[in-house]
Parts: sequence; structure tokens; C-alpha cells
Amino acid sequence: MKSQEIEQYLAELGAALQSQGIKKPVRMLLIGGAYMMLLANAPRTTDDIDMFWVEEGEDFQKAHLAMRDGVQTIASKYTLPLNWFNYLTQILIYDKVIMPRGKLWRRYGPLYVYAPPREYMLALKIMAGRDKDIADCRILLSQTHVRTRRQAQRMLDRYILPDAQKDEAETIEYSLNVLFGSENEKEP
Repeated sequence: MKSQEIEQYLAELGAALQSQGIKKPVRMLLIGGAYMMLLANAPRTTDDIDMFWVEEGEDFQKAHLAMRDGVQTIASKYTLPLNWFNYLTQILIYDKVIMPRGKLWRRYGPLYVYAPPREYMLALKIMAGRDKDIADCRILLSQTHVRTRRQAQRMLDRYILPDAQKDEAETIEYSLNVLFGSENEKEP
């Protein structure tokens, strides 16, 4: 997916929610490759749009069903895989991260898309540690005040829960070594 396609699909999803009678805001936090493209201006594409539900109020079930139907309709219309809109990522890492509030970035009818702080995205990317995540980290580092390994660790402590840091210690260590040098090297 390219940036303009992401925005088009989000706009159509918002319209689908509205046509299904959803009036209250459905708040979602944009993460992953779509965030990198739309908010960090990364020169890349993505296979899906990763989102976190910001809240799960009493209208959650109704919104969830309408969201599922809208996602399926758009997938059929554009021959996209059914996971093009990935809000299941949250299930995989909800117990590993501290969810930031984020700032409202765009509204597409009742679909409210929030952007987390860049430092949050950087923490998620360090924890993921794949080659594309390391490339994204380099972009995010230039857009944050994180300059040292120590600052990166403080940022991780703010957003990644201690047990998750233990479980993902090898990947986090790898990412930090690639980005800041090994722990044995002195920082200025």
C-alpha cells in the first residue's frame, strides 16, 4: 500500500461505519508501517494498516462488528487481503506495552485516527527488531530527541513493560547495539 491508498481506505472505512449507523467516535491509534509512511514520511510501502483500539466502551461490540463488515467490503472492492486493516496486533502486544493517549490526527466520519508520540513508535520498533524496523528506527531517531543508548532505554522503560523487556531482551539488545553500538562502548 502507498500513502494515498491508506488514506483512501481509511476514508472509505469511515464512510462504511457511518452508513452502518455508527455515530459515536471509533478511536484507533495508528502504528506500524502506515504510521511510518503517513507521519514519519518514511519512503516505503506497507502490506497493512496496524491499529490499536484506543477505548473499549459499551458501544465497542457494535463498532467492532461494523468495522469488520467495512473492512471485508473494502477488501473485496480492492482485492486486498482480509488483514489489510490489522487491529489484531493489539491482542499480540497489549500486555507488553503502555498505551499512550495519542493526538487526533484525522477524522473519517466516526473513525478517529490518533497518532502516538514518535518515541512510542521508536520503542515498538526497537522491540520488534526486524530489518525494516531498524530502518524505521533510523528515521524516527532523526525525528526525536533520543541520541544515546541510555536515552533509548529510558524511552523503552516509559512504554514497554518490564516483563516484556525481559521476554524481548535479545531483540531489544540487538536493536540497541545496531542503533547505538554495543553496551561495552562508552557513550559521550
